[in-house]
Amino acid sequence: MSNDAYGAIMERIRDGSGPLLIVCHVSPDGDAVGAALAVAHYCESVGRAFVLVNDDPVPSRYDFMPLADRFLRTTDVSLRFAQVIAVDCADARRMGQTTLLFAPDYELINIDHHDTNDGYGHLNVVDPQAAATCLVLYRMMHTLHVPIGRAMATCLYTGIVFDTGGFRYNNSTPEIHLAAADLLTRGIEPFYIADRVLEAMTKEQVELVRLGLSTLVVDPSGRMAYVAVDQAMLSASGATDDDTEALLPYTRSLSGVEVGILFRERTDHSVKVSLRSRERVDVAAIAVSFGGGGHVRAAGCNLEGPLADAIAQVTDQVRKAVSAAFAQ
Repeated sequence: MSNDAYGAIMERIRDGSGPLLIVCHVSPDGDAVGAALAVAHYCESVGRAFVLVNDDPVPSRYDFMPLADRFLRTTDVSLRFAQVIAVDCADARRMGQTTLLFAPDYELINIDHHDTNDGYGHLNVVDPQAAATCLVLYRMMHTLHVPIGRAMATCLYTGIVFDTGGFRYNNSTPEIHLAAADLLTRGIEPFYIADRVLEAMTKEQVELVRLGLSTLVVDPSGRMAYVAVDQAMLSASGATDDDTEALLPYTRSLSGVEVGILFRERTDHSVKVSLRSRERVDVAAIAVSFGGGGHVRAAGCNLEGPLADAIAQVTDQVRKAVSAAFAQ
């Protein structure tokens, strides 16, 4: 991406009139929250008013990030915004109902790293080769010599740690290690961030993992595994929908499994599906076929219920994709 593109976006953020609406995708994760907050810290540094909004509450594990308490729910905001920045949103639908807060003549800035992003903004910086949206933002700040203080560094590093799985995924490039090393010079505490983002679990999450693993199914091929969480499990464990992510690593971590899947039933009985692959299967293509999106190795989609039907539909497609991948 050219320095001119970076400069144009930073200029629009810095010099735009009125408050900037900062949004990230629904059910926000570490990269989404970190990227949104990094933009908020930049706004603070240049005196630009901003409003952070999401349809869903920010998971409590991210409360440690400076300004995380400034997030508002979409239903609590009545203003309309002429300028919007969307971070880590693979497509416009991932912004959810926040689009209702856009003024008729709005300008949308799109900063992302998902393979399936189609450049829906009026200004776009999208790099599918970047391991995290926080890396894209780090590049912008670093290239344009924007001061990165401890607060912004904490947010950027959090997003990088989350989307690389603590530097364990195959998107952990030399560049991202160099970026992380530079952020570490800003006085952040990497051990604390890694603990909060990757390891710390509440007793409710542990109980949900216990219940969820009782549903574990491994395909006869040994190359696909999934778990399914319904509303009864959430109620019994006292966990929230966000807590279900703790189950996902167990599916792909099984020896021999290429694709791991997490199915979670929502209160309206629709089903959220998270897919992860190890080496060969493009799970983004599978997610797109169901109206979702994401990365080659990490993607998601939403289906109508009931849960059993969603499981049947998705596992059928995954089974075909796995078979094709290993036939080559």
